[in-house]
Amino acid sequence: MPFSRRDFLQRGGLFLGLGLLAPSFVTRAVDAAGEMPLAGPSSAKTSLVVIQLGGGNDGLNTVVPYADRAYYSQRPTLAIAQGDVLPMSDAVGLNPSLSALKPLYDGGALAIIQGVGYPNPNRSHFRSTDIWTTAEPDTNGTTGWLGRYIDAQCCGTAVPSQTANDLEGVEIGNQLSKALWTQHAMVPAVSSLAQFQLATDPHYPTSRDARISTFRQIYSQQPGSDAYEALLTHAGLTALDTSDVLTKVASGYKTTVKYGTDPFSQSLRQIAQLIHADLGTRVYYASLGSFDTHANERKVQDALLKTLADGVAAFMQDLQALGKSDQVAMMTFSEFGRRVKENAGNGTDHGTAAPMFLFGSKLKGGLYGNSPSLTDLDTNGDLKFGIDFRQVYATLLKDWLGADAPAVLDGASYPSLGFVQSTSNA
Repeated sequence: MPFSRRDFLQRGGLFLGLGLLAPSFVTRAVDAAGEMPLAGPSSAKTSLVVIQLGGGNDGLNTVVPYADRAYYSQRPTLAIAQGDVLPMSDAVGLNPSLSALKPLYDGGALAIIQGVGYPNPNRSHFRSTDIWTTAEPDTNGTTGWLGRYIDAQCCGTAVPSQTANDLEGVEIGNQLSKALWTQHAMVPAVSSLAQFQLATDPHYPTSRDARISTFRQIYSQQPGSDAYEALLTHAGLTALDTSDVLTKVASGYKTTVKYGTDPFSQSLRQIAQLIHADLGTRVYYASLGSFDTHANERKVQDALLKTLADGVAAFMQDLQALGKSDQVAMMTFSEFGRRVKENAGNGTDHGTAAPMFLFGSKLKGGLYGNSPSLTDLDTNGDLKFGIDFRQVYATLLKDWLGADAPAVLDGASYPSLGFVQSTSNA
């Protein structure tokens, strides 16, 4: 029985070879056919790097309230000694493991938003992560907040006009975060730029070019009226084009900056490669974890925070060398903070509010919001949040990316926090 083009498409074809993840595009784009975009494409050059600190990072041992007696009384073994804290004010300072970030703070390139959370906080990793990534605390969202922004940059048709030279978003990793789930655009999760290729049979290396040519011919055939087939056709061609571009990006980037060999630092290095290639990408995403420190917190968290700080410091140095520092902002978030009181395992359990970090030479550095009270707690005995995380998102969307923030954030308006300097998007 002959193997038809439709059989090839319906069996997944190219996606398995490239590792392109369908959840952000194929499985929802069919249902979204015909919907209008949120906004028109933007010609702005600014881009955003989002770092997810998975597992629930302990905010109190990240931005340390070293002048608060309650911090030391509630954490007799976990508290960081006053003499070790890197002061940012007479009340709070950085964990010493974040020493690589202190020059950025002192130079005005690090803004810290204190006490960030949302109403009726959920302490489940899965649900709270879902809330942060969709920006929809009251519903089970089907698209991510960044995905909706990315959709707004595309044409909004059932089969987008997006190409590899206009790759609006990309995640460095093996699995696409829900934050990047879209209705119209295709966002790849790429674990390695150099290896983002169609996987042909290694036993026949001389036939690789012929096989790729065959795949391209199959996908280039005029699709029928079936929307699913049309979407797969477009996705297959985009995957091939993206593979070609990203392979060239990996081979054409040179840097004198020394990144760590850990996966997180290498993910930032790959993001720097993409920024250097200037493909038009607006959103980059990477993750670091796990910060779920129910036990042995100081050992686990301190190591992770050092990895974060060293990786970010190298990345910022690289941006400066590439002449791109004015075009990039970076944001960190975690699904929740930890409880005020330490537990019996020298750790902390799931809590609520925590700080967010924002990096960039075009940001207004400093402390924003108030450090949460350690004595005036909510009904569960946890920190009360002071700033809704959607206000941070809205500020980045409007003031940094030049987007229609209410359109991305379910029609809601949030006042700017003012941490972005005047840009071409303002």
